Amino acid sequence: MAEDYEATALRIRRLAFLSVGRGCFFAALAIWCCMIGLIFEPVLALRCGAILTLLTAAVLLLKAQTVTRRSYKQTELWILLDRQVDLLPAHAQRLIAGTLQEIYLRYALFAGLIAILFWLLALLFGLMPH
Repeated sequence: MAEDYEATALRIRRLAFLSVGRGCFFAALAIWCCMIGLIFEPVLALRCGAILTLLTAAVLLLKAQTVTRRSYKQTELWILLDRQVDLLPAHAQRLIAGTLQEIYLRYALFAGLIAILFWLLALLFGLMPH
């Protein structure tokens, strides 16, 4: 029984990384496109990337806060699980919501670090003589 629970938890974790990671990839793609569109002004491009990446981090933090109040059956993760999990509904709610919250927070941290990197690069490029 414990092995089944751990296997289910590991499967949920992998699919949560996939689900949230896919969304973050599309956000990163949109940010990258905006930055490429502003490539003629590197400092502006980096500032734009920093602001949009911070916005992405804020959305991820908001999702991490609200995921525990939402039914696990209303998540993309539930669809990826083929709407089947061998747990009681209360256990599934805690496991899926807790895993999603952890993954959202992890990706928010990554986004925050990338935004800091963009800000530092914008500052560095801004200090360089033209």
